[in-house]
Amino acid sequence: MIGEHVAGRFAIEAQLGSGGMGRVWRGRDRKLDRVVALKQVRADVGRLPELTARAEREAQALARIDHPGIVRVHDVLDAPDGPWIVMDYVEGAVLGELIERGPLSEPAVVRIGAQALDALAAAHGVGVLHRDVKPDNILITAAGGVVLVDFGIAAIEGHERITMLGHVIGTPDFIAPERLRGTPAGEAADLWSLGATLYTALEGRPPFHRGTEEATRFAILTFPPDPMTRAVRLKPTINRLLAKSPDTRMTAGELARMLEQAAARVPGVSQGPVTKPPPPPRPPANGAGGGGASTGGGVEAQRVRRTLAGAGAAERGSMALALPAAEAAVLLAEQWQLFTTAAVEEMCRQATKSAKILQMLLPRRVGWLLDQVRDPSLVAGVVLAMDPHHRGRVLGHMHDRHSAAALEAMAAIDTRQTGLAVAAMPEDPAGQALSRLPSATIAGLLVHCPPSCRDRLLPLLPSATREDVARRVAAQG
Repeated sequence: MIGEHVAGRFAIEAQLGSGGMGRVWRGRDRKLDRVVALKQVRADVGRLPELTARAEREAQALARIDHPGIVRVHDVLDAPDGPWIVMDYVEGAVLGELIERGPLSEPAVVRIGAQALDALAAAHGVGVLHRDVKPDNILITAAGGVVLVDFGIAAIEGHERITMLGHVIGTPDFIAPERLRGTPAGEAADLWSLGATLYTALEGRPPFHRGTEEATRFAILTFPPDPMTRAVRLKPTINRLLAKSPDTRMTAGELARMLEQAAARVPGVSQGPVTKPPPPPRPPANGAGGGGASTGGGVEAQRVRRTLAGAGAAERGSMALALPAAEAAVLLAEQWQLFTTAAVEEMCRQATKSAKILQMLLPRRVGWLLDQVRDPSLVAGVVLAMDPHHRGRVLGHMHDRHSAAALEAMAAIDTRQTGLAVAAMPEDPAGQALSRLPSATIAGLLVHCPPSCRDRLLPLLPSATREDVARRVAAQG
C-alpha cells in the first residue's frame, strides 16, 4: 500500500493506525505539497454503497464542527476499493498509549477532561454524537492540546443511522449502558464514555473490564465500577458520570463546573502541558491541531498577581490586557472574582485582545464575566471577535437578558455571523434570548440558521411572536 496513490493525487507514506471502521494512513497531497491523514473505510463492514454512505456521514459529522479539538475534514474520495476521507494531520501521542506507560496524574486528567468535554460540547451543539469516546480516540499534541478523533460511528441529528447488523458498534469497555441495552442514547452516552476514559487515565485500567467482552458488558449493566485507588477530588465526579441511568448521570454543564472547581483546587493543574508526549511521539491515527496553554509564569505575570488585589477595578482590566494572552487567561482563571464590571469593561474596549484571552477560559466563566458589562455593544464586539465555535457557547452561558442585548448589538454589526452564533447556542438559552428580541430581529437571525435549528427554536418563542417570525422568515427565505 505504501507508495501507492489515492485518486491520483495523494501518495501513501505510512500507516498510522486502524480501528473498527477503517485504517488511517499518512499521505502527501502532491497538488498542494502538504501532509494529510487519509482514512480508508473498511471494506469488510458492508457493500460499497454502505461504505460510501458511512464515509460521507463521518465527513458530514466533522464538517459540522468548528473546534480546535476536533479533526477537520477536507474531502471524501471515491476509489475502486471504497471511499477515503481526507483530513488534517498532526503529530501527537495517543492517550491510550500514554496510559499503557502508567496512570496519569489527577491534574493531567482534569485538563484532559476539560478539553475533551469542550470538544464534545461543540459536537453536541451541532447535533453530532461521537459514540466511541475512548483513550485511543484522544490525541495529546506536543503543546498539550487535546484532539478528539474518529467519528466513524457518529450519529448525526436528522440523518438515518448506519449500523452493522446484529452488533453494537464501539469498544466494550467504553460503551454506555443504554447503548448496550439498545435503548435510545443521546449526549449522556458520550459523557458516560468520557467518564470511563477519565477513570482509565487515572487508574490505569477501565472501570468494568473483565476477561471477556460478554463479562465486561454484563458488568457495565449490573455492577458498580471497580473501586478507585488513585482518584482524590475527581472520584465523586467520575462515579456520577458512570451512573447506569442517563437520567441520574452528571450533565455536561455540571461536569464543566466540577472540572473548573477541580482545576482551581488541584495543585499544578494549570502548569505546563497535559502530559509529556513520548520522545519522539508516534504519529496519530488521524488528527487536527489543538492548542497549548502558557503557564502564566512570566516575570510580568508574577508582578501583576502580586499587585492585582490592590489596584483599581478598571486598572485590573488594563493590567490583564498588558500581558500575553495565554498568561492573561491563566490570571483570569485564577483570580476571576477580582474582575468586576469596570475591569471587564476596560478589557472589552480592546475587543480582539479580550476575545483571544476569554476564549481560553471555560464558557461558563466567560459568560459570568460578560454578564457584568453594561454596554451591549462592548460585548458584541468581543463575541464577534472570538472564533466562531466559541460564540454560541459563551452566549449560552450568559443571562438571557444580557445575551439578548448582545445578540441585538451583534446583529447590527454582522447579521449572518450572529445568526450562526444563535445556531451554535444551546437550545433553551437561545430560545430565552430570542424571546426578548423584536420579531424582525429574530427573523433576520433565523434565516441564517440551518432549517433544523429554526424548527427547534421557533416553538420556544411566545405564540404571537412565533407566527410573526415564521411569516417574516418565509418572506425572506
